[in-house]
Amino acid sequence: MEDVKSGHNEVDKDFAKRIEKVADEVFEKIGNPVSILQVSAVIESLGYRHIDCPSEFGKANIFELSKDVYRICKLKARRRGKKSKREIISFWEKAWRFLKYYSSGIVLGLPIASQIAFIAFTGYSLWAWVKFSELQATVVAFGTILSFITTGGFTQVMGREVTYYLSMGNKFTAREIAIKLFNYGFAFSVFIGLVFFVANFIFEIFPRKFLYIILAYYFLLSFLWLSTSMIYSAKRKLSIPVILSIGTLVVIWLHKFKGVSIHIAHFVGLLTSNLLMYLWARYIFRLRKEERKLGYVSLKVKRPSVLAYVNSPFFKFGLYYFLILFLDRIVSWTAYSKGKFYFFWFKTPYELGIDWALLSFGITLAVLEYAVNDFSETLIPVQKNFYAHKIKSYNFWYLDFYLFKLSFLLVFGMLSIIAVYFVVMRLGEIYQHIKEVREFFASPITFKVFYFASVSYLLLAVGLMNNLFFFTLWKPDFGLRSIRIALIVDLIVGILASRLISWEYGVLGFLAGSFTFAILSTQYMLKFIRTLDYQYYSAF
Repeated sequence: MEDVKSGHNEVDKDFAKRIEKVADEVFEKIGNPVSILQVSAVIESLGYRHIDCPSEFGKANIFELSKDVYRICKLKARRRGKKSKREIISFWEKAWRFLKYYSSGIVLGLPIASQIAFIAFTGYSLWAWVKFSELQATVVAFGTILSFITTGGFTQVMGREVTYYLSMGNKFTAREIAIKLFNYGFAFSVFIGLVFFVANFIFEIFPRKFLYIILAYYFLLSFLWLSTSMIYSAKRKLSIPVILSIGTLVVIWLHKFKGVSIHIAHFVGLLTSNLLMYLWARYIFRLRKEERKLGYVSLKVKRPSVLAYVNSPFFKFGLYYFLILFLDRIVSWTAYSKGKFYFFWFKTPYELGIDWALLSFGITLAVLEYAVNDFSETLIPVQKNFYAHKIKSYNFWYLDFYLFKLSFLLVFGMLSIIAVYFVVMRLGEIYQHIKEVREFFASPITFKVFYFASVSYLLLAVGLMNNLFFFTLWKPDFGLRSIRIALIVDLIVGILASRLISWEYGVLGFLAGSFTFAILSTQYMLKFIRTLDYQYYSAF
């Protein structure tokens, strides 16, 4: 009898832990609940179902579970209410918060930064080489751009969904969604690869001997972006540049010291990084016994249609984002120019200018991590500092908050452009005895593209910051409307400028598109902020 009682006690404790966990999730989303029905709605929105309640929580249904969760949330609210809160955060606390999140944002750019460093100091990266002919660069660039655009929607959804479930402590669902999205993403990549193969067979965009090289880079890079996204979503960012560096060292060793063809060396290096990245991702998402026991499976895992429906706006944004990043290059490199052999033809001076501007973009982009986290962290504390009849004051507080963040981003971005320009120019003076450095500064097109692209990237950062605010309160449509129009403007202006003036002026399309994205998204953001009380309420 004692064994039976102790068994029952263990089960009851297990149920109590799970109910406490659900209460934590609910309290994090809505704070102090106003009714049991509100709690029921939130519990259902988190993916819990009536059918799971008896086995998972020892309750007949969600409504019965909601009573316990409501009671626990109320206790949490009383305890929190007793703690004194300061309305004003000191300057040093703000500075520390900025440094914390900015450094986290900078870490996101380390993989690309590590590859730029390899190119600068060794001439190699995992998928590039400074001595590529324009034909070789064309082949690799086409496969690379296609891989980014194809996987962009899946990586965006993976970052959102997997991070969300991990933050809720539900590693079981996070793992299932990560694996499913990886599989769907790679299957879609294979499908697009087959479509391109057939299209090239019919229209012969590239000679068939180059087609297989394009597809090899495309498939290997698509696999790399998808597996990398699994690790990013698990917040293991520092391991990514390490694995990419290992693959790059393999490329250098094979080509420079073993005399292997550069393309074969790249394929082996990419395979090495892919294998390490995927195995490390699966290791990160391994489930311990207690995690299998406590985890619930969301409807998004059981029904792919639910996962697709809920995340379709985020998938679209990921696709549009990579399109706007590469559209100017596609437009410029398909325009007529001297020495162009195929429909799509890589131009080194243009790429150098874009990559130069990309340095300031990487520095500026880290500010977004600070802005969106600061926004998220203030939502509940600021709300508690305003009475219900002070809605206008609440919204005006956030209007000031937003305008400060926007001004800070613009000033920081302009300073980063100036700093990057002078640092690179200074390095050019110091290392002008090196042939590759002299070639970098040889074409005026590189400077022209840098000027336009730098401003374009800064405006793109403004649009992205606005979009992150929309995403935080589950209002992605505002950002989607802005970026869709921006893409159309980018395409039209880019085609006209590159065909009527000169091929390199396709960058004006990027400038016009980024400007459109920044202006439209800011207009939506100002309307959004003026009704933030409603937007916050309706988000959950």
